[in-house]
Amino acid sequence: MSHLQEDDSSMEEKHKAEVLVVDDEPDVARIIAFNLELEGFSVRVAHDGRQALEEVARAKPDCILLDIMMPEVDGWEVLRRLKSDPSTSKIPVIVVTARGSDVDRLKGYSGGAVEYVTKPFDLEDLKEHVKRALHPRDPDLEERRRKERIRGLQLSTLHAVTEAIISSLEVEEVLQVVMEKLSDLFHLDFCAVFLLDGQGSRVESVFLHSGPTSQGLQCGTLTPGGAQRLARLFPPAGESRPLGLTREELPSLRILSVEALPPGVEEVFFMPLRSKDRLIGLMCLGATGKTWFSREEEEVLSAVANETAMALENARLLADLRSQEEAHRGLLQRLITAQEEERRRIAAELHDGVIQNMAGALFRLRLFAARSQDLSPESRQPLEEAEELINRSIGEMRRIISGLRPAMLEEMGLACALEEYVKTLERLGERHPVVELDIRMGAKPDPRVETALFRIAQEALNNAVRHSGCKKVQVKVEEKGDELLMEVADDGSGFDISGIYRREGKGFGIIGMRERAESLGGTLDVQSEPGLGTRISVRLPVVPGK
Repeated sequence: MSHLQEDDSSMEEKHKAEVLVVDDEPDVARIIAFNLELEGFSVRVAHDGRQALEEVARAKPDCILLDIMMPEVDGWEVLRRLKSDPSTSKIPVIVVTARGSDVDRLKGYSGGAVEYVTKPFDLEDLKEHVKRALHPRDPDLEERRRKERIRGLQLSTLHAVTEAIISSLEVEEVLQVVMEKLSDLFHLDFCAVFLLDGQGSRVESVFLHSGPTSQGLQCGTLTPGGAQRLARLFPPAGESRPLGLTREELPSLRILSVEALPPGVEEVFFMPLRSKDRLIGLMCLGATGKTWFSREEEEVLSAVANETAMALENARLLADLRSQEEAHRGLLQRLITAQEEERRRIAAELHDGVIQNMAGALFRLRLFAARSQDLSPESRQPLEEAEELINRSIGEMRRIISGLRPAMLEEMGLACALEEYVKTLERLGERHPVVELDIRMGAKPDPRVETALFRIAQEALNNAVRHSGCKKVQVKVEEKGDELLMEVADDGSGFDISGIYRREGKGFGIIGMRERAESLGGTLDVQSEPGLGTRISVRLPVVPGK
């Protein structure tokens, strides 16, 4: 009998429970009200936020089902007013909306909603949510659950933004991604980022979501008053919280004018971007109508601002590094050019000076020998030896000149120059590997690129012949699109490539080859293991620097 009495008491309580359904779509409100009435609830309906607040003021309901997207006063503002009024803060509110992003859920739960239901919804589930909201609850347990939900939504939101941020290291791409994410998550109608110089006295660049810089968004030096106001509003060690300014207050900041704001945006919020306690920029957010951020949303925005500031600093460091690399590449190319010019100068002096003198000495020796037919064989032998020595010296000098300034390269191209160099290597000693050349190129490339390929091949062949003990070396050169690819592979002894980067003894030749390739915007890769030979792969742009 006691169970029956408890059921009757429960039914009586349920009949007394009154639910306020707030939705600007009459059909949706009618369906919800009809189904709740079938469950025995007393139902009132309001079709906008203003009417909902009037209904609550007239008679406080036991539960409220609240839509968000409504004209004039939206659901967020209704929720804020209800929870900020001690007389209505305890009324359980269930948000029923088409907005289903994590930030919307975060706004709902952090704003005080006991449940968040997205449209389209299951009526049975909705009725269960209402019953649970009306059932006596453990406040501590409910608060713990609410905080767990909020924390989970914060983490998922930050994860989504972070994933987007780390996808690029270009300043403009990073900012566009951040602004797009924030606009989607917080339903913003206006989002811009102002980047400041190192002293915080000049706006270096302005980025606007979904459009170019518009009227009222301008770069330039701040007035002393504007810079001082920025310093006061966003001190180096201050909190990273959004600062709201109305249209009337904007001129005092002096970096954004009201002409830049879309119609309906009456207030904008500025988030400071700080790096190492230094203000490097401002993020500006705005939405049509009344905008406010819960404490939990402010925490998300603060974390996003910190992530963005770090990404910006990383992007700037990368840009500085690229600039330094470009400067280093330019200096290296000038050094190599000067080196090649010096080689040509020395080769010309050797050819026009030393070789000519040696040829003259040889001619005089031969002339003397011709006029001295009566010399004994013992006296003639030193003359013949001197003549042979000078001949060999002239040949050696020509080989040196060819190495310094390969005339064949300038006159006949890479293939002929490499063939000539291979013949030179073969003449150096009795033992030499078989060298196979496979040169496939179209038009004659840029002289700098052709010279680089020849010098790299020259060094690689010299290393293979002198140090690897190989039996065969293959040199392949081919043109692919806007690149020239060269590969020099031998079947020699190989070596431990890690020693190159530690600069232990040998390896300076390979480092020089790599620097030569990189100076033209190319790459050089070395693959080698002891006993497995060596393979050097080079990629150079047909047009240097690209």
